[in-house]
Amino acid sequence: MGVYLREKKLGNGQVSFYLDIYHNKHRWYEFLDIHINRNKPTPEDKEKKLYALQIKIKRENELIVQDNGLINKNRQKADFVKWFEKYAEQKSHNRLYKQTLNYLKKYLGNCPLAFQAVTPEWIKSFIAYLLTNMGNNTARHYVKSMNTALKDAERADIIRKNPFSLMDRKDLVKKQDSFRKAYSLEELQHLICTPCDIHTQIKQAYLFSCFSGLRWSDVNCLRWDQITAKKIDKVETYFIYFQQEKTDAIEYLPLSDQATEIIKRRRKQHLKEEPSVYVFSAIKEYNKNGAMNRKVNYNLKMWAEAAGLSRKLMHFHTARHTFATNVLEHCPEGDLYTVSKLLGHKTIQATQIYAKIRDKRKMAAVKSLPSINMRKIA
Repeated sequence: MGVYLREKKLGNGQVSFYLDIYHNKHRWYEFLDIHINRNKPTPEDKEKKLYALQIKIKRENELIVQDNGLINKNRQKADFVKWFEKYAEQKSHNRLYKQTLNYLKKYLGNCPLAFQAVTPEWIKSFIAYLLTNMGNNTARHYVKSMNTALKDAERADIIRKNPFSLMDRKDLVKKQDSFRKAYSLEELQHLICTPCDIHTQIKQAYLFSCFSGLRWSDVNCLRWDQITAKKIDKVETYFIYFQQEKTDAIEYLPLSDQATEIIKRRRKQHLKEEPSVYVFSAIKEYNKNGAMNRKVNYNLKMWAEAAGLSRKLMHFHTARHTFATNVLEHCPEGDLYTVSKLLGHKTIQATQIYAKIRDKRKMAAVKSLPSINMRKIA
């Protein structure tokens, strides 16, 4: 192993410092962006060179720590909150990490928290704080995101052991069964027939999600070039080809007749509007601050209230639940595996929340049992 401070000539007597590192049979260079005048060094130049030497020594120590399976104590004393801020930025596609960070700052009162202070006892107190401010399953998501972050900190040799791995399972937040509101086809028909003075595209986008299973994030940025029509058995069938906002997975999904009807209506309306690449251009979220999503959900609650449905249970994500439940309830081929693929879930476990379908399907299942002669039973 070797770490050497080198100079690169720049002209006019100027040199730039860089590290020449050889470690574990690999060689690489790290440029320090420190420049001095080699011919006529000033007192400031001498300080810069001393600083470059200190970086070289620090880099050597880090490699020694790494080779011996040790943990750098200075890194353990670093502020976990600041590190988590940068970590959340890297996970910008998933708002959960940013939300976890916000609750972490509130809990700490915007004070720093050293990595070494994140102990199982501290985690238990943070969990208790979360559970007093939100539901069980929401708190569980925040705790899981912190666990994931600390696993990565362990892999990066910032901490010796993820404190979550030292905790008893009983101290962690367990998943609770939750009621997933889904509208029946009869309720959707009632909703459609209920007049309400909200933007037509809000109604169309919500119903499109009810009949396609797309999330708000995917409906919101759906483009016309992601919709295609093909002839299958001489019947025109519409498909969408898009990248999921949440998982980054590429999806190629057929559209139901109802979803296709909405697309055809939007296309006719689109010809009379200002040109846009987006299908639901009037409710496109351009700033990514969630303002449009909140506006849409507020308007959906107004629509639900006008129809005599619960305001609390009406938000855009109920459309996705509605799609999954109605496919399971009404389609002969609507098994969990099929619904999992239609929803773009990576695992069947994510789809199992829809296994508890409405009583109508349960009754049909038990009524389907064949009859036998019970007359001779005592």
